[in-house]
Amino acid sequence: CRLLRGAATAAAVLSIAAAAVGLAAVSAYGMDALPLFGPHNHATVIYRLRAFEMNEPEFFSWWPLRVVLLLFVANMIWATVRRIEFSVPRIGVLMVHTGIVTIALGSVFYGMTKVEGDLFITRADLPGGEPVSVFYDRNDPALYVGIGNSLLSGELQTPRHQISLDGLPRYNDYADGELDLPLHQNPGFADRFGSDLKITVPAFFAYATFERVWQPVPDSATQAFRAAAGPVLTLLAGDADGPDNGAPLHFAAHRPADRVLENPGYAVEYLDNPTLQRLNDLQTTAPFDHALIVEIPGQNFREVFGIEPGLSFAVGDTGYQLTIEDVGPYNIPFITQGYRGARDTQATVSIQRPTPMKNSRRITLYRYPERSQEFTDGQRGDPAADIRLTYLDNTKPQIRLITQSLPGAGGDDRSPELQVLLRLPGFAPAFGPLKDGKVPLAVRSETPGAPPPWLHVSGFLPHAVPARKPVSVPREQRDPKLEGTYQQALLPVRVDYTAPGATEPTFTQTVVLRQMPYLEQPGGELRPETVSVPGYGEIELAFSRKRFGLPFAVAMTDFEMVPYAGSDIPRDFSSDLLVYPVNDEGRPDGLPQRARPHLNNPVIQRTANAPFNLRRIKLSQAGWDPGDPQDSAAFKAERDANGRFVNQQRFTILGVGNNVGIRVIALGSVLMALGIPWAFYLKPWLIRRGVAQRTAKAAAARAQAPA
Repeated sequence: CRLLRGAATAAAVLSIAAAAVGLAAVSAYGMDALPLFGPHNHATVIYRLRAFEMNEPEFFSWWPLRVVLLLFVANMIWATVRRIEFSVPRIGVLMVHTGIVTIALGSVFYGMTKVEGDLFITRADLPGGEPVSVFYDRNDPALYVGIGNSLLSGELQTPRHQISLDGLPRYNDYADGELDLPLHQNPGFADRFGSDLKITVPAFFAYATFERVWQPVPDSATQAFRAAAGPVLTLLAGDADGPDNGAPLHFAAHRPADRVLENPGYAVEYLDNPTLQRLNDLQTTAPFDHALIVEIPGQNFREVFGIEPGLSFAVGDTGYQLTIEDVGPYNIPFITQGYRGARDTQATVSIQRPTPMKNSRRITLYRYPERSQEFTDGQRGDPAADIRLTYLDNTKPQIRLITQSLPGAGGDDRSPELQVLLRLPGFAPAFGPLKDGKVPLAVRSETPGAPPPWLHVSGFLPHAVPARKPVSVPREQRDPKLEGTYQQALLPVRVDYTAPGATEPTFTQTVVLRQMPYLEQPGGELRPETVSVPGYGEIELAFSRKRFGLPFAVAMTDFEMVPYAGSDIPRDFSSDLLVYPVNDEGRPDGLPQRARPHLNNPVIQRTANAPFNLRRIKLSQAGWDPGDPQDSAAFKAERDANGRFVNQQRFTILGVGNNVGIRVIALGSVLMALGIPWAFYLKPWLIRRGVAQRTAKAAAARAQAPA
């Protein structure tokens, strides 16, 4: 009891001291948000204490909790030895106390040796499908620093570029200066990267998203940087009298996916310096929902045809015959840089040419004609020049705003004076200057009786590049399952470099990182950030989770997903694995064993000479590659010559875990399960029987005593 009172007093003193330190720290740094970043969700001081920034596994394996638990165990043992008599009736109480002590010690041991994480494996027939001997911890974050492109090379099979983020919060935002984790002070950093490079975490977003903004390019920017920039037009919705207070719409003409706003009722597009031919095509009168402009340059032929699937017609007297195979959405996703996320409509046309020219099949796109393709003898290429096809989609109002270069400016400066090109169903195209900086949408308002909507030009940047601005998500909009997991966290990282001979940093740049669950799975926005440091080189940064080595290596040879009948919902999925022994460097060395984990049916991998907590590892099927949900079913069903899927089932995710200490905890539970009925039922019966036996003996003794 004295031990418990002492532990409680010490814990109270530590808590008060920690609260005082936290209050002093927040008072010193203030609560101002990063000027570059969006607003933070600030928390009160007490919730920024370390105990409130941990999840449950971290909290219960925290060293103060271990100390308290061990003090409780010591107090329990002392009270048991001093206060409980070692006798048969009290065996139940002794078993309960022993079970409690066993469970407590087993829990401490379990928390100290628990392994839980994920193993990402690419299919062996694909690039990057080599055996993998590392896994990612389920909870602990890390920052990876590399020179050049070393982050995605095999060099990271051992995590020597890994920097642990032990002091990183989980649940609360920290503005600039409120955190300041000096990662360059970690052991080995200066030996690897030099003492002139410093990396700091100045802030933290516990649950945030990126808001894209457009930044003007300064005149001092390099020519290469200016070449990546382009004009950006900003519009606001409203009525004829003026814009409302809604969010602005940004259109970037040099980024195809960002130059179009596509709605079911209308479309708005911003074009900068379109070719004269493109302008002529868009001004062509075509009183059809779907039209095809057909040109034969060699025969000076040009005519507009209304088209629909199945239509076949001769192209005048040119000898060409066209058959319309399909008209409608273009369902193949764009993968070219700048086009990702773009959508378009298309007309698929079979072209029968005059002999001896080869026939072909052409997919001509409406909004992005430069991405049109032609297939001849099964080979894909650019459209042939002998016949020019231009598809026009007139199914909804089309508004195009156009800017052009100033005369004599060489295309470097653009006039902010806009022109507008309207294509409305049932009307001839109209083209001319934009008056009063506004254009009607030519659609009805969604609110009955309200005036029709208009678009107002509110800004123009001749040279701008996209930038990502972190914005904290309000707590009421967060998914509770994702809070504290870092899956929605953003990590600002500041890179400082001091050139030789200088006393102050000569280069400073802050990048904001989204967590990459697996470095082996680059793609989309989840990729390392590259910082070009003048006089030093390129530094790659990736925010991920701690990587640990395994006493074996795993490769995946095949994958199978079994859906429920009549659906795409998986009923079971499994991986065909090859498990290799590894050498001291963590590389495969020896003959593999086959393993096949199923959903809810893990496999156990035993390694005799491994560290204690890795001798018995459970591999469970945790996830797989279902393909991009935006891809069509036909695209995801494509297979190669060997029958393997090309756009899905390219990787698998295995859960890695152990159960060290579970048997100890189970033993404690068994002791308690046996001791409780003994203490509550058997003990009273034994005591009553003992009392009855002593009473009978006493009565017999009195009866035999002489009178």
